[in-house]
Amino acid sequence: MVRISLTPIIDVVFILLIFFMLATNFQQFNKMNIKLSTESSSISTSDKKIFVIKFNQDGNYLLNDTPATLDVIEQNILSTDLDDNEYLVVIKPEKNTHLQKTFSVIESLNNKKIENITLGITKNENEE
Repeated sequence: MVRISLTPIIDVVFILLIFFMLATNFQQFNKMNIKLSTESSSISTSDKKIFVIKFNQDGNYLLNDTPATLDVIEQNILSTDLDDNEYLVVIKPEKNTHLQKTFSVIESLNNKKIENITLGITKNENEE
């Protein structure tokens, strides 16, 4: 009767295990902190200056219901000369806007050192 030795198979399994452990990347990828607003969409009565940026997938932007480009919006926010605690930027993508487009807008604002960015959400239309 022929007996099969399991030693070579066990050696190959351990070598593969070591290979995959060394080849695996344990780095954390870039993370982006997103503050989700839990408040309703009504405008607060605080002393903060509020910039509401609405946009769609086609790249059409509105700053407080006024059409503008993203560069103009960034310049308007930066030119207000307010401290971080004196203004709030609310980003409101339209219904069919891809998530990547929203992240691109947030990244662009972060690159310009614009703080206090909040993602505005709309009320669910499917109330049962």
